[in-house]
Amino acid sequence: MSGDGTPRRAASAAASSLRFDVTTGDWVVVAAERGARPDGLAVTPPERSPTEDFDPECPFCVTGDAVVLDEELEPNDASRWSVRMIANKYPALRPELSSTRRQLGSMFHEMDGHGSHEVLIESPHHAVALTDQPLEHVERMLRVLHRRCRALALEPELEVVQIFKNSGAAAGSSQPHPHFQLIAMPIVPRQVRIKFEMAAEHFQLNGRSVYADVCAAELEARERLVATNADFVAFAPYASRAPYETWIVPRAPAPTFGLASGATLGPLADLLVDTLRRLRGVLGEAPFNLVINSAPRRHADEPDFVWHVEILPRLSQPAGFEIATGMAINPVPPELAASRLRAAGGASAR
Repeated sequence: MSGDGTPRRAASAAASSLRFDVTTGDWVVVAAERGARPDGLAVTPPERSPTEDFDPECPFCVTGDAVVLDEELEPNDASRWSVRMIANKYPALRPELSSTRRQLGSMFHEMDGHGSHEVLIESPHHAVALTDQPLEHVERMLRVLHRRCRALALEPELEVVQIFKNSGAAAGSSQPHPHFQLIAMPIVPRQVRIKFEMAAEHFQLNGRSVYADVCAAELEARERLVATNADFVAFAPYASRAPYETWIVPRAPAPTFGLASGATLGPLADLLVDTLRRLRGVLGEAPFNLVINSAPRRHADEPDFVWHVEILPRLSQPAGFEIATGMAINPVPPELAASRLRAAGGASAR
């Protein structure tokens, strides 16, 4: 039943539906029948992880000339690093460049590529995926990312700190050694602006964060829940853009990942690994993108936005419709995806 006593309508079971994403203002096409096409989920044979533990040609195995920005040492051997954050050898943005903006004629605007581009090397081991790491090791990774977010948030010229992981060549990874990347920039990208503006509008109307409301609604509906613990909720969002898209949202809201309580990094590691293992159980070693979304620095003291993790498997490629409209077509209804992911874990969401 809904709050006013009327029956709550179940998610559409139609072969195709248009769903509205309250966090972006976009519409998404959920078209289950398209998944039955011969190339419905055009995945090449599962990508195999490397088998060797050390590659002398890998820049993440051999880091002697790297600029180390932060690291965690092996708990039982302080002479060896366990997780290491380094400056990207081929950065998209550089901290020494100017952020002064220039106008070239009436229609052209530019600035130097000021910012920071960093790489978190998940471990010294060339072949150990995040899903195969002990939970305490994943927590160490998150601690380093957390510290770097807090440090970069103190830089007055940097507006957005974006953390992401590309897993597999089809997801954009150029190195097989497991790693995250972090890019901090002096501008607020349009997609980040839109997400924050939608969150701000919702907060002005309702006095609550749209992400907290979505999380509460998914907990009530239950049909798209994947897994939960005391601090986080994992679910397939109602307007999922990609097959098996999964979000992890904190129960205790904070605008940026850097402002998340350090005490929650262990539970985050637990649910993150659990979710990725479920995805692997259903999809095999499919490529995926993982992003940690945060509010822009100038809004980090406002309650409108809630940082959260988004995981998007790369099972299909955008084509003409998506390019022309900016809309996504998802051939796997999120209710079905969540059901399969719950089953893959051997237990229903709590």
